[in-house]
Amino acid sequence: MDNFRDYIRDFFGFMKKATTAVQTVDTVRERLDAEGFMELNLNEPWTLNVGGKYYLTPYPSMLVAFTVGSAECLTKGVKMIAAHTDSPGFRIKPSPEVNSEGMLTLNVERYGGPILNTWFDRPLSIAGRIAVRSAEVLKPKVIHLDFQRPILIIPNLAIHMNREVNKGVEIKVQKEMQPLITQLIEDEVKDNYLLDLVAEEAGVDRESILDMDLNVYCSEEGMLAGAKEEFISCPRIDDLSMVYAAMEALIRSKHEDGINMAAFMDNEEIGSMTRQGADSVMLSTILEKIRMGMLRTEQQLPSQLKDSFVISADGAHGFHPNYCEKNDITNKPVMNKGIAIKISGNRSYASEVETIAAFQQLCDRAGVKYQKFVNHSDEPGGKTLGPLLSKYMPVHVVDVGVPMLAMHSTRELMGRQDFLDSIEIFRTFFQLEE
Repeated sequence: MDNFRDYIRDFFGFMKKATTAVQTVDTVRERLDAEGFMELNLNEPWTLNVGGKYYLTPYPSMLVAFTVGSAECLTKGVKMIAAHTDSPGFRIKPSPEVNSEGMLTLNVERYGGPILNTWFDRPLSIAGRIAVRSAEVLKPKVIHLDFQRPILIIPNLAIHMNREVNKGVEIKVQKEMQPLITQLIEDEVKDNYLLDLVAEEAGVDRESILDMDLNVYCSEEGMLAGAKEEFISCPRIDDLSMVYAAMEALIRSKHEDGINMAAFMDNEEIGSMTRQGADSVMLSTILEKIRMGMLRTEQQLPSQLKDSFVISADGAHGFHPNYCEKNDITNKPVMNKGIAIKISGNRSYASEVETIAAFQQLCDRAGVKYQKFVNHSDEPGGKTLGPLLSKYMPVHVVDVGVPMLAMHSTRELMGRQDFLDSIEIFRTFFQLEE
């Protein structure tokens, strides 16, 4: 793209469509199709060609894309960037309608660890998938849908009725986070109101819908912020900014040797312990399928994995000027001063001295800055994909991320330059020929 504004505009367009994990995969898939990638089926034999571009979606919220080097003899291992497709928020429960004096709200449950008070008074929408009746009993038809318009809102209680709110008040999800969907008119039926709405949106009969997996999301769009437009404010930056950067880098990179891969997995926000999450054998299964598709011998795979390198890309906690004491006293990444290498003595991050050094050299090669992040010794940090990936594959892993503020808020904040630098770092990584 010609300049940073092209990237930012494209990123915001991507984020408008990438509203839940399923819709994120659909959006990436659409981009890959447009760029000439071929879709593979996990249940069929693969024949992979030199210079080929491929992707597969083993599950609706997981996608793995890879390109094969253009050289006749591929001797190098896999260069992989991993990120996750899910974000904290709310899932709609079955039979969700709650009617109070004609004000209809929806019963929801928490997903992951959202900052609850940031969800009040925001335009919200619904996206996900539904299962409808089919001729095959064990294979219902699944439809993806996204309302793409603000049909929900969670109104705050007026300060006159909640005078302690600015002193900190506990928020109960079951009571206070029910989003308002409509005001019923006289004699309007409340039962199955959402079901009827979904059926109309999906173009199916209400009676054919068997189950729904629907999530609430913030429908606000991304924007540049700051006096010099140096910040990006947007919902779901964690971790869709890294999904976008890895996707863009893979599409724009050319290489002669080895295999370049972008792996986008689900459920990181709830521990990754699902078949589509990082704590599963799916990724190693895909690598084995690639080996078979390249007609490699069984003996070649371990040596190739040993030479492989994985960048686990997830958001990093940036330095907050109003909460200086929350960061480590000497390792506090500042927005727009470089991507953060995430380090942990208890191995909640997979970075090791060799992989940290390798990533620093990669940043030098790309001509961009880097920083190091370590948790404050008295503040437990989160977990990410890196340790889980190394659990199933003997590969070199480094955990990195763009420094962020307001992580897990409905709107998160990152540095514009850090975001652009991440694309450049990932592109340089994919084009290494050493």
